[in-house]
Amino acid sequence: MKSTHPPLLEIRNLKVHFPIKEGFIIQRQVGTIKAVDGVNLIVHPGETLGLVGESGSGKTTVGRAVLKLEEATEGNILLEGKDITGLSGTALREGRRRLGMVFQDPFGSLNPRMSAG
Repeated sequence: MKSTHPPLLEIRNLKVHFPIKEGFIIQRQVGTIKAVDGVNLIVHPGETLGLVGESGSGKTTVGRAVLKLEEATEGNILLEGKDITGLSGTALREGRRRLGMVFQDPFGSLNPRMSAG
């Protein structure tokens, strides 16, 4: 049976690229690091998502882009069907209240006396 509710989180073609710069006083861009290049995923209500991969594969960058702690180069992030990609200020703070991220050291990030999920 299909749900009439939109996905809780949907990421469409997310790209996060960082410039490689050269020079100290006068800097110029000499290349680009593609930290995240075309990620698509959907998380429905009640589902749990874990991003798993090698060190440096972009897991944290995806999470930081979803939380808008890192600027996406391209793509869209939808929270409950609403595009939050361009949010800022109060609207961004409202959206962040619905999101959370467990960083790479779960034992340092989670308090066993608190519930998650």
